[in-house]
Amino acid sequence: MKKIFYTAGVLATLSVTLFTSCKKDKEVFPTKTQSNGNFTEFSYTTPFFPTISDADGILIAAQVSNEKTVVVSPFVNMYEYGMAKFTNTTGNFSNLADAGNVSVNDSLLVKAADASYLSTISTYSLNFNNTIKWNVSGNGSVPTISNYFLPAGSNPTYTNSINNWDSKWIPIFPRILYAVPNRPAYTHLNSTSTHTDTVGHMADIININAFLSDSTTHNKDSTYNATNQYAIPITRFTSNADTVYIAMLDGSGFSYIRKMVPANVSDSAANFKPNDFAGYPSFDIKTFNLQVNAIKYNSSVINSKKYYFLKMDANIKYYQATK
Repeated sequence: MKKIFYTAGVLATLSVTLFTSCKKDKEVFPTKTQSNGNFTEFSYTTPFFPTISDADGILIAAQVSNEKTVVVSPFVNMYEYGMAKFTNTTGNFSNLADAGNVSVNDSLLVKAADASYLSTISTYSLNFNNTIKWNVSGNGSVPTISNYFLPAGSNPTYTNSINNWDSKWIPIFPRILYAVPNRPAYTHLNSTSTHTDTVGHMADIININAFLSDSTTHNKDSTYNATNQYAIPITRFTSNADTVYIAMLDGSGFSYIRKMVPANVSDSAANFKPNDFAGYPSFDIKTFNLQVNAIKYNSSVINSKKYYFLKMDANIKYYQATK
């Protein structure tokens, strides 16, 4: 009988910190049956971890929907993560601070070698639909945080089911464009043309028609890279969120992140065009995943330091990955 695994990994810190490891932990993630009644081996992916410029610490309670294809059928798995990072220098999460013991809803998080914190694999359900309680024992520059509560009923949600996501929602790179051809000169347009001139005039007409056809094609080429290829709906599917991040990632280092405020997204959608991916490396379709993450921010100043307590609704889809 196969059992479920999930990815813990080390929390990598980038300009936007990402969780993209695909390495499996040796310990077994709690088994959970699929809709067909069978157990499956499943590599979980943690959602990305946004940094905040005026934060001394960020603590995230994440509810995650993760879809992969098992053999030929897609499965959506639900689980919950507590994630946290602390720093000695406000806004700088490239060098993390040890905060001692950190727990969410009385579940102790595991501290990685870089002093980042992630839920233990002993549970995949942390009751985040109800009150969320954080505790930090404190250490050095990180103060003790005792029973910091986030109330129930204020979780952000993104309700566009992963099952409805389009297979076209992947990066489309710009293509090489060609210059519009030079317009041919008019040389035989005299109304009193001789037969020879008429032949030349007809040649001009042919040249002009060819130019018009060719220039139309090249005009389409020249606007292709700036043309919207698809739109990921955001506003009409999002509630109680301060921010929505769209993240496109793979296991080889491809990382495209877009941050939006739902109320300011025109036409209830985020549009993507080839020029958006100019300069980005190619991606590995086998490990490519799309994330849409809705976030609600709460903050508190504790011992003159500012800590952010985030709620996150994370939705992650692997487009071509199979197990």
